[in-house]
Amino acid sequence: MRIRGLEQREVRWTVRWFYTVMRRQFGKVLTPFTVMARRPPVAFGFMVANLCLEFSKGIPNQLKRIVCLRTAQLIGCPF
Repeated sequence: MRIRGLEQREVRWTVRWFYTVMRRQFGKVLTPFTVMARRPPVAFGFMVANLCLEFSKGIPNQLKRIVCLRTAQLIGCPF
């Protein structure tokens, strides 16, 4: 049995703006995040971890993008 993701109107106000940002960035809200939205502390921690990785200076930005692209290819991500 799969866990159903939440729509924007179903989530708490503390997580709702993540949906808007994600839709603006990717064109849609990604399914794993809709499931994490059931637990706002988990969703918030996920976003903080991603922001820390994004703005870290230890790895050049071009290398980060290449790694993300290759990872998406390996797991069959459609975009």
